[in-house]
Amino acid sequence: TTTTTTTTTTKPFGCSLEQRADGSTDVYWNHNQDDVHADDIDTTTTDPDEHSLVAFTSSQLNVTVRMNQDQNLVTITLVGPDHVWYGIGFGTSSMCLKMEADECPTGGPYAIIVGEDIVERKLDFHGPGQVLAPSISLQSDTMADGNRTVVITRALNGLSEQYYTFDTTQVTHDVITARGCSLIFGQHCGHGPSQLNFLTLNQNNRICQRGIEGTIGGNKFVNNNRCAPFPQSDLQIQNNPTCSIENYRGGLVCCNHMHSLLDKQQQIPWADQVLEYHLKFRFYFEEYKEASDNVPASHEDLLRLYWQTEAHAGEYDIVPCDEGVPRSQCIYIITSRWKVNDMVGLDPATADGVNLIYAGPHCHAPSCLSMELYNADTGHLICHMEPVYGQSDNVYDENGFLSIPPCVWGHEEGLQKPVFLPLNATVMSIKRNNNTFFHSGEMASWQMRGAAVYKDSVKTVSFNPPAAAARSSLRREPAREG
Repeated sequence: TTTTTTTTTTKPFGCSLEQRADGSTDVYWNHNQDDVHADDIDTTTTDPDEHSLVAFTSSQLNVTVRMNQDQNLVTITLVGPDHVWYGIGFGTSSMCLKMEADECPTGGPYAIIVGEDIVERKLDFHGPGQVLAPSISLQSDTMADGNRTVVITRALNGLSEQYYTFDTTQVTHDVITARGCSLIFGQHCGHGPSQLNFLTLNQNNRICQRGIEGTIGGNKFVNNNRCAPFPQSDLQIQNNPTCSIENYRGGLVCCNHMHSLLDKQQQIPWADQVLEYHLKFRFYFEEYKEASDNVPASHEDLLRLYWQTEAHAGEYDIVPCDEGVPRSQCIYIITSRWKVNDMVGLDPATADGVNLIYAGPHCHAPSCLSMELYNADTGHLICHMEPVYGQSDNVYDENGFLSIPPCVWGHEEGLQKPVFLPLNATVMSIKRNNNTFFHSGEMASWQMRGAAVYKDSVKTVSFNPPAAAARSSLRREPAREG
C-alpha cells in the first residue's frame, strides 16, 4: 500500500483509494474541497480487465480475488506457508453458511484447499465435508521463501448449489481462512474470519465509515445490521447490549469450536482429553399412499418456516428491571413483524400461501414466560405458548425441568384445522421474559412447518376468533430445557 497527499480536482476531497490488480492499494488524501471535474479524469484504456473488481485480505493467508463479469471469470491468488495445508471458505464468517439460532441446516461453505492436492470441498459444520468435482483451473503453483503461491481461475457461477457463486453486484464477500498442521488435510492449527471488499480496478473510491467491527474468541462481530431495524426487531430501539460489540456482555458469540466455557477461576479438567457423547434416535413413520381419484395423498410435503423474534442477531440479553420492582412485574418484552414469504420464498405467481401445521417456539428456561404468534393483519392469535413446569418423577414431567410444547394443527380428531397464511400476510411475534435477573444468550425463535397452498388448491378457512386460537396445550411433545 502506498499513501499520497495531494491537492487535485481529479480525486474526491478527503480519503480515497485505488485498487490494483495484484491486490495492493494506493491511498490518497486530497486537500482540494472542490468537486471532482469529470473533464480532468482520463478514462481511456485498452486494459481488458478495466471492468474487473479486485479485493485483497490477509488473515491465515494472503488472498487476492479478481472478478470479471465480461469474461465470466474469477481469478484467485492464495499465498500461504509451503509446509502445511491452507484453505479459504466463501460466503460466511464461520463454519456454517447460515446459522439459525443454534442449528446449522445449511452445512459449511464451499472451500478451496491447498495441500497435497488442490481440491474444492463442500465443508460440513465443523467437519471436512466432501470433495467436489473440479471447477477450477490451475494457472500456477510456485514456492519461494517459505511460501506457496497458487493462482487458479474458474467461472463466476458455481456448478451447483454446493459451489459458491461470485456475485459481481455484491461489494462485500465474507470468507474464512485456515491453515493446517501438516500437508495432510485435517484439524486446523489456525483459523479466522475475514472479508473481501471489492473495488473497481484502477478507479478512485471514496472511503466511508462502515461502523465498528471486531472479534470475540475468533468469531467475527459486525455491528452493522446485526439487529434488524424496527419493525422486524425492536432490539435496536431498546439499545439491547447484544446489538453492538461495545456493549456485548456474553452469549452465543462466545461459544466457539474447541473452546471450554467455565468460570474465570476454573481450570479445564479435561484439557488433554476428547469428550465424546452418543445420541440415540427413534423414528416413527407411516407408509405413503399416493392419491387416487377420490382420495388425496396420505401425506404432504412440509416446508420449513423459521423466524427469530430477535432478528437477526440470533440471541439477545434479558436486561434486568429496576431495583425495587416486584418480581411479578419484572417483564421484558420484545416483538418482531415480518411477511410470511420472508420465511419460504415461494413464487406469488404460483402459490397463495401456506397451511400452518406446526409452530414450535424456542426460548430458554427458566425466565421464559410466554411466546405468542399473531396474524398482524387480522389481529388473530395463531399460537400461544407458556412453559410447563414438571410436577413429578414421570418421563417428560420431571421436577426441576420445563417443557416447551408446540402448537399443532391437522385433520385428526382433537386438532384444529391447519391455519392458512397468505404469502403477503404480516406475522407478529411477542416474547415475554421475567427480567428480575440479567440473562444473556436468550432466544425467541419460531421453528415451524407448513404445506404450500398453490393456486389450484383449496385453502383452509383462515378465520379463527381469538378464543379458538391454537394453544400449545393441545398436544404436548417433549422439548425440554433444564
